[in-house]
Amino acid sequence: MNFLELLQRATPSPEPLLTGEWATIAFRPDLGSQQEFIVGVAAAIDGEAQLHPKWLPSLSKLSHLYGDAITSSDTRDLFEGSEIAIRSSYHAVLKTLDSGSPHLRVIPCGYLATHDIDVELTTLLKRQGGALWQDSHHRDSPMDDEWAYTTTMRAVKSAQDTFNPFIPGRSIVIGTRKLSIALNNGQSYGNIVSARYALFSTIHGHIHSSLLQVTRAHNLSDRQAQPALFVVLPEANTPADVLTSKKTIDLLNEIEEAGVAQFSHNDPAEVALKIQAWAAAA
Repeated sequence: MNFLELLQRATPSPEPLLTGEWATIAFRPDLGSQQEFIVGVAAAIDGEAQLHPKWLPSLSKLSHLYGDAITSSDTRDLFEGSEIAIRSSYHAVLKTLDSGSPHLRVIPCGYLATHDIDVELTTLLKRQGGALWQDSHHRDSPMDDEWAYTTTMRAVKSAQDTFNPFIPGRSIVIGTRKLSIALNNGQSYGNIVSARYALFSTIHGHIHSSLLQVTRAHNLSDRQAQPALFVVLPEANTPADVLTSKKTIDLLNEIEEAGVAQFSHNDPAEVALKIQAWAAAA
């Protein structure tokens, strides 16, 4: 068998889009005890100035273990304050991170390579914090990124004589990089994101992950037009929905100032119209 010939005929695997290191975040509720729980993970991506933390979506199991001694709201406030301290102490490496609290410590775990940082961190957190992991439930029906993509795609394709900007499988390879990209109008790449999650931190993570994908696709392809994000906002049925929508719009405005076009609406059909206009303008 000619191994050299086999190597020459082999198709190279795409290189990971993101590389860096990751760590767990351990929580010690009682400083007088040695008992710790993994409540979060964090990743430092090579070449990025921003840290990527991810916390447990629910603290109900932890509260059940400790009863009235630990409330979910107080613990979540502790984590949010600690995240501010961790972000401010981050300088490209994880071993120097300061949690700002004796109850929390960051434990570096090693090398990380992935195409999607949010998916990878969720997987790591499920594995490391499995005893406390509990999926947060969507409102009424699942309205995640898959739902937003399918709904808007159906609306766009129902229009006659309209250029179809959707990428089959939402996956492209540019050079040696495999990227999760949903839209391509020939001049710009775009992604579709749902903002109908129970937690704003989840929305923030999904938007940031999509932002990384489209900006890297533009950089690798040397495209001059703005990358684009299309976001389905929550319907204003409750005060929480209104607050989530406002936070999302504020985040999107910041993204737009950084050079990424953003289009959002609480009606998926309206988002589909924005996609149509974006596709036709190319």
